[in-house]
Amino acid sequence: MKVVLKGGSEKKNDDMQKFFMENIFPILEFGMAIEPSDSKIIVYEKDGETVKKYIDSTAEVIVELTEEARNLARDGSVSDDELKQKSGEFFDEAQAIKKIEELQPDFSVEYYSCRYTPPSSKT
Repeated sequence: MKVVLKGGSEKKNDDMQKFFMENIFPILEFGMAIEPSDSKIIVYEKDGETVKKYIDSTAEVIVELTEEARNLARDGSVSDDELKQKSGEFFDEAQAIKKIEELQPDFSVEYYSCRYTPPSSKT
């Protein structure tokens, strides 16, 4: 699992990293890559004639699950057996998503899938 933190400030990124290290890292078998980012997501929201502007702190969570498995994990109403069947060897990532959704963090979460390959030699 890889997490890209877009908290809008160093403090918010630190808070988000703490959330993932304390609540999600223990679930994972392989581990987690965390990428703090100094970019921020600014939302412009129409409110009648005025425009509200705010920073939307977001964690982009990148897993190797299929879209179906991601959606089942987010739903939270499926059994662990069904989730394990749909997520296969990435069941730990499905459990991590399920836990994130249960905890309802105070930042936005976006889920993406990709095939992550760690380097063959670690420096």
